Amino acid sequence: MANQQQKKQALLGATSAKKQIKRPANKKPSPQQLQRQQQLLRQQQLAQQAAQAEQPKKFNTKRWGTAAVLLIIAILFPKPQLITYEKLGMVAESVYWPGLPGLNPVLFDSNLHPRPALDRNTLYLCVEENNPDSCQRYQIVAKKAFSQR
Repeated sequence: MANQQQKKQALLGATSAKKQIKRPANKKPSPQQLQRQQQLLRQQQLAQQAAQAEQPKKFNTKRWGTAAVLLIIAILFPKPQLITYEKLGMVAESVYWPGLPGLNPVLFDSNLHPRPALDRNTLYLCVEENNPDSCQRYQIVAKKAFSQR
């Protein structure tokens, strides 16, 4: 047993074990080579800048799409109003929002439930939403856009 030599196995295989990769020696480039490389880099940068300047500006559809949707929302949905209403000489001013389909109108500074009749300049304020006997009738004196205050 001592006479037998064991074969060593190569991990990479017979062909790849024989190949040796030659690596170039690290030589410092000469000053002339450095200047050439810098000139090439400058030329490439100038060419890229010229190409960017020549390209037409792309139309940004996402930005314009969101702007159009926001504009449509601002036009279609009701905006708050500053209304002045009075009853028996007592005048009050409140911010009124007419609501959306499915949502009731709101007076932001009151717990009362408004039932508007804006075409007749009348506002009914109810204590209980479903009980018409709990409503008080107020005369609308003035309506303003909310931002004009």
